[in-house]
Parts: sequence; structure tokens; C-alpha cells
Amino acid sequence: MRRCVCGHLPASWHLVHHIYCETVLSNYFKIALRTLQKNRAFASLNILGLGLSIACCTLIFMLVRHQLSIDQFHPHLDRVAMIGTESRMERVEKEGNVPYPMGEALRQDYAFLEKTAMISGRGNSLITISEPGQAPAKFMEESARAVTEPELFEIFDFPLMQGNLRDFHEPYTAMLTEQLARKYYGTTDVLGKTFKVNNRFDYRIVGVLKDFPDNTDIQQRLFISWATLTSDSNSVRMTRNWGGIHGGTMCFVRFREGHSVADLEAAFPAFREKHFHPEVREWHYHAIPFKTAHFDRDYGFGANKKQTWALALIGIFLLLTACVNFVNMATAQALSRAREVGVRKTMGSTRGQLFWQFMSETGVIVLGASVLGLVLAVMGLPSLNRLADTTLAFHFSKDLSLYGFLACLMTIVAFLAGAYPGIALSGFRPVESLKGGTGEQRPSGFSLRRLLVASQFAISQALIIVAVVVTAQIEYSHKADLGFRQEAIVNLPLPAPEAAKKTALKQQLAAVAGVEDVSLCMQPPASDNNWNTGIKLQGEAESRPWSVNLKFVDDNYLKTFDMKLVAGRNLYASDTIREFLVNETLVKKLGFATPQDIIGKMLDVDDRVFPVAGVLKDFHNRSFHSEIAPQVLTTELGNYDVLSLRLNLQNTRPTLAAAEKIWSGIYPEYVFESAFMDEQIASFYEQETIMLQLVRLFAGIAVFIGCLGLYGLAAFMITRKTKEIGIRKTLGAGLSTILWLFGKEYTRLILLAFIVAAPVATWLMQQWLEEYAYRIAIGSGIFALSLLTTFGIAAITVGFQSIRAALANPVKSLRSE
Repeated sequence: MRRCVCGHLPASWHLVHHIYCETVLSNYFKIALRTLQKNRAFASLNILGLGLSIACCTLIFMLVRHQLSIDQFHPHLDRVAMIGTESRMERVEKEGNVPYPMGEALRQDYAFLEKTAMISGRGNSLITISEPGQAPAKFMEESARAVTEPELFEIFDFPLMQGNLRDFHEPYTAMLTEQLARKYYGTTDVLGKTFKVNNRFDYRIVGVLKDFPDNTDIQQRLFISWATLTSDSNSVRMTRNWGGIHGGTMCFVRFREGHSVADLEAAFPAFREKHFHPEVREWHYHAIPFKTAHFDRDYGFGANKKQTWALALIGIFLLLTACVNFVNMATAQALSRAREVGVRKTMGSTRGQLFWQFMSETGVIVLGASVLGLVLAVMGLPSLNRLADTTLAFHFSKDLSLYGFLACLMTIVAFLAGAYPGIALSGFRPVESLKGGTGEQRPSGFSLRRLLVASQFAISQALIIVAVVVTAQIEYSHKADLGFRQEAIVNLPLPAPEAAKKTALKQQLAAVAGVEDVSLCMQPPASDNNWNTGIKLQGEAESRPWSVNLKFVDDNYLKTFDMKLVAGRNLYASDTIREFLVNETLVKKLGFATPQDIIGKMLDVDDRVFPVAGVLKDFHNRSFHSEIAPQVLTTELGNYDVLSLRLNLQNTRPTLAAAEKIWSGIYPEYVFESAFMDEQIASFYEQETIMLQLVRLFAGIAVFIGCLGLYGLAAFMITRKTKEIGIRKTLGAGLSTILWLFGKEYTRLILLAFIVAAPVATWLMQQWLEEYAYRIAIGSGIFALSLLTTFGIAAITVGFQSIRAALANPVKSLRSE
């Protein structure tokens, strides 16, 4: 009865078995603690390396889990879809926005749709709260407001805390979240209260919504009833227009039981024929499952799934790097523990007992590293939130998935890091072990240890290449010639439509010291807010099968933004004499041989028929993700929404203070806002900038952990070559010869790692760069930088140990064995 599994033995044997197991485990951990205390440096380096990797893995887990959980909490998610529009003109373009009448048409046409809801986001909104006996409070909300149908809150899980949806069918009613209610009124008891939007209309609050969770793509928190649009004479025509799409206008549907996206896809061809506009017959509609919309870059919200999984992969690499460190440093300790193994085996210890003894030491290290990693993760989370623009938080009292992740992580790390050293050390033969040897045969080929270190180098070099390529692309985006000036330009939104106020503001600001130029326009040259419309030459029956970007600008626009004419002249200052400026791309698309050939030709753009006065050198109207579009510029005072200032950078602060004073004097009922042009352009690359910051952070940590691994390899090599160094020095070898003894090992490993890392990183970065219409080339300089950086890191990490070994007294070296 020597079985450990004693399920059929008497109860007394169960007790004996239990006591035996407790005694064995207790001994394992007592010896482990003594051994680690004796080798504090070894234990500290391993705990630090593993702790850093566990901290990074935990933070990456939080980020990835957050991204994968976006809008996954809604009920009936499998039956919810959003509608997207595909434009099949000269090229196929896709977007998640739809014409305003979409919701009502779907509701009327298809009984298999249980719920249908429209939502249309709005930009900057001035919210004015007027309470009796108090001065009006003003709040500028950048993107918190939307116009929506009540059914939105039945499709999605955004519960009402107060009020009801029936009242939200009425015009000029509103609902807001608890957070906004407290912000505006200091309480959530706000039913029946009113507020004003942009100093135009009063809205009555009919509902208070529970605060939205962070993991949703629906970012608005203040909702105006859709009935407001249909009751407003200025907006009602828009709600019936199938010929245009307002950015941020989306449609969501929920299918009845037994129906799905396929049913709506099958119905859309007939739907399109029934509801169309003559100028946009090439629009096609699609239903997109909402559960995948967060990562849908064509129709959905555009999060980058590749970047999400890239972060997860970086976390795995960091973990593997730390485990490789542990293996290298554990095997580097082999000679110092050889006699211990010999004595234990002579006293009767089995290989299995020795294996679990070494595994218990690994377990203690992993436990300490996990505690350190969790502390570092908690300390680093606020910084990560700033980098990634998130609001993640640890909820230790209820976050079971985090505990499950940590438990799995600790188990995986313990076995990845401890299994090979445990097997190797427990396999020493007693006779050689008692003599101080390991009993290992010197490898004639490429050992596992070298392979692991080469893997570390490969991971570090790949991350360095990724960081360098992303940095170079973002730098290129910021520094490339955009075709206009972005430095020292400040854009001021114009809140009111009165032409007289716009003109007065421009005249007064032009006289301010420090203001070099002033321009009124609908938007600056590069903007997310673009007006795309059809174009044809006068006399042509149909519009061209592509659209143009129409901008409304004054005669000082070119001077303010330093834009160049290649033919013709600038626009006249008069708003009554109307003409066009076009760009070089438009000239080519219309088939003219030279820019001069289009001067004087009549163009029909959005039912505006004017002559072409001049041709502009091409400029980027969007980010480098998109190709330069055909551009048409003309004057129209009523459509100027922005005033752009070019400042003298020597007097920025007093100039902006003077501009704010003048602006507030003309628009006293509004809140002054300003934005530098270069900051607005930088926002085009927000996702890439966040990714770059994260890659730099984790690449730096990976390199640091890799340095610990190099230290372990150097310690191992010096231990193995101590006698060889002594013999070489006795025979007259110099310092450089001894150093090359170690250097050739690292050189070989680094070059091998580079051969693996370079093509893999290049392929990954080429896939990433495909998202840009204008991009850098991955040149030899990037690879040279990666290779030199790795050599430098290796030299710094192991140089001290190598030099100390090379300078050691050869007599002591020969006595070491």
C-alpha cells in the first residue's frame, strides 16, 4: 500500500497521507526560501523581471478586455444591427452614416424589424441653464449632444432612472444622464426643468438616464427628441432628403425573433429602388451586426482590431522574455548547485523530488513577482489611462475575470520558467555533481539556452523596428508639406449666423497687434468636416461619377494659410461676384491638359454655376490615410463657420487674450473657444499616437527585461569559461582577445535574431502602412538603427562582467575549478 492516491484505503490512511503531503510541501517551501535567501541577487533579478512582465500583461489584459467588451453588454445583441451606406461611384466608399429618412422608411416598410431608431450627433453645443435668482450658467459641450428617436433606449441597455419615453416623442424635449444633470443643476431631480441650446431653443427635460458605462461607442450624454426636427420648419426638409448624409447620423434596428441581418440585406435592393435621390442612385445600403461594429473600419466605429491583438501579442512576448531570463539565470546557477544535487541524490532523493523542489523555488519567485507585478500595475494604471485615453480601474472586490487571468498567468509563468531548469538541475549525475560538475555534455550545436536568448533579441529588435516605423510615419505626417501653413494658425468657431457680426469680428481682430492675417471660412484646409457634392461642366446632362469637396472661403484665405496658385488669380473680395478656385487634382479628373486650360470654364457644383478664376496647388484636406480629393472653393458669407487667425508667435498669449476680449464683446451670450491648427491636424492621428506611446513603453520594458536575460547569459558563460580564460591569459592572450571570446557569442546571437526579426517586423509594418495613402518607405536606416541599438544594449549589459572576467588574476581563474 504505497500508493499516494488512497481513495479505497481506511480513514486512518487518509490522515497519514494528508500529514505526509503537508510535511513534504512544507519542506519544499522552507528549503526554497533558504535557497533564495542565500542567492538574493538571483532571486531579486528574477522577481523584478517577472514582476515587470506580469504588470505589463495585467495592464494589457485590462486594455484588450475593455476593447473586446465595447457594447457587448446590451441585451438581444445578436438581433441588433446598424445601417451603413456604400457609394459605388468612381471608387467604392463606405461609411456608417445614412440619410435622415432611413429610420422612418424602414419602420414603415418591414414588419420583421421590431425597433428602429435614428440618432444624429451634433458638434459644439452651448448649454445655458437659467435658474430663478441666479446668473445664467453656460457649459460648452464638444460632442455630448445628439438628436435621437425614443426607440434608441429600447434597442440598447441605457435605462431610465426618472421620467418616461412617452414624453420624449414630443418636440423640444430632452433626456440627459445623471452625470450631466449633476453638472448642470447639482441634483438628479431635474424633470420639468429647461435649458437652452446655442441660445436658440428651450428644451424641457423629460427623462434622466443612468450613467452610461465606459465600454460603449455611443458617446453622447444629452439627447434631443427627433420630433424637434420634424416640427422645425428649417429642419423638416432635411428629414425627408435622400440625397445627402449628415456626418454622425446613424440608424439602428432590432430584428424580431427568427429574423436576422440576412433578411434585411435581401430586402435592401428593392428598398433602394423605392427610396432614392436622382443624384445618388449609386448609394447602396447594408446591415452590419452591431456586435462587430466597434472593430468595423468601413461601416462601424473604426477601432483598430489589429492594434488590439498587437498589444496582446506584445504582452505574450514580454512574458516569454521574462521566462527566458529565468531559465538562463537558473541554469547559470547550475555549477553552484551541483554539489547540492549530488548530496541529495546520494541521500536518496529521487529526480521527481528534486524537480518539485526546484519548482517550489520557482513558485516562491512567481508568487513574489505576482505581488510586485500587481502593485506596479495598480501604480501604472493612471499613466496608462492618460496614454490610451481610457478610464480603466481595478475592482478587486468583484472582478472575477481578473483573478482568473492572474491565476492562469501565475500557473503558466511557473511552468514556463521552472520546468526546464527543474528538469536540467534534477538530472545531474551524482558522481559528477559531487566533483562540482554538472554532468552536461558541451553542446556541439546550438543549445536551447542560446536559442532562448536569440529569441529575446528577436523580440526586442522586432519591437524596436515597430516603434521606429510608427514614429517615422507619424513624424512624416506632421512634418510633410500639406500644401498650406499650419503653424501659428488659430481657429475660432463662429456661433451665430449674422453676417454683420462676422464681418465686424474680422475687421476688429485684423487690427490687433500680433495678428498677421485673418480669414473667414467654413473650415480650415484640412478638416474632418467636409461638404462633398456632385460636379459637372456647364451643359453636361449628368454629374461626374465622383464627388468634390466644396469649401466656402473669403478672399484672404489663401494668404492666411499660405496656399499657392499655379494658374489664374484669387477670388474677388465681393460676395456678390461669385467664382471658383479649384485644385490640380480636379483639373486632371475633368480631363484638362494644363491648369491654364480650365480658367474661365463654367462649373456646376451643387447647383452653383460659376466660372473658374484660379487653380490651387494640391493640398491635403484630410489625414494621410486618404488621397487628395478634388477641391472647389468659393465665397459665401452665410456659410462661414470659422474665423482663422495667423499669429506672430512672439506675442501669442496677449494676442489671444485680446482676441477673446473682442470675440466676447461681439458674442457675449456664447463661450469663447480656440484651437491651434497643428493640434487639430495631430488629432487626425490620435489612434496612431496612442499606439506609438504604448509600443514605446512596452518595447522599453521588453528591452530592460532582455538586459536581465543578457546578464544571466553572461554570468553563465563566465562561470563556464573561467578556467579557459585563465589558460588563455597564461599563454599571453590580451584584453581584446578575451573580450572577443564573449563578444563573438553575442554577435552571433544578435545577427541570428536580426535575420528572424527583420522580415517579420517588416511584413507587419507594411500591413500597417497600407492604411495610409501617403506613407514612408521602410529603408535600410531603420534596420541599421535596430541592429546598432541591440548591439549597444548588449555591450552595456554584459560589458562590465566581461571586462572584470578578462582582468581577473589568471592564478585565481585556474584555481576556480
